[in-house]
Amino acid sequence: MDKRISELADQFNSLTIKKQMRILAYKASLSRLYYREIMEEFEKTLLQAILDKYNHNVTHMSLDVRLHRNTITAKMKKYGIRERKKKTR
Repeated sequence: MDKRISELADQFNSLTIKKQMRILAYKASLSRLYYREIMEEFEKTLLQAILDKYNHNVTHMSLDVRLHRNTITAKMKKYGIRERKKKTR
C-alpha cells in the first residue's frame, strides 16, 4: 500500500467515530446514490460487523446493543445475512 494512503488510514482510525461518520457522510453526499441506498448500506455493514463481533450470537448482541432479537433477525433477513451454523462436537 502507498505510504501516504497508509498514513491517511492511520489518521482516520485515530478519529472519533463521530468524526469518521462526518467524513463518510460528506463523501456519501457527493455520490450519486440515493439517501435510502446509503442508509441501507450503512445499516447492513454495521449489522454484519456487530454480528461478527458477537460470533452471530443474536441474544448476546441484542442485550448489548439494546435492539430486540426479533428486530435483528428481521434485519438479517432483509439484508440476506445468514445465521452461522452452530459447530457440533
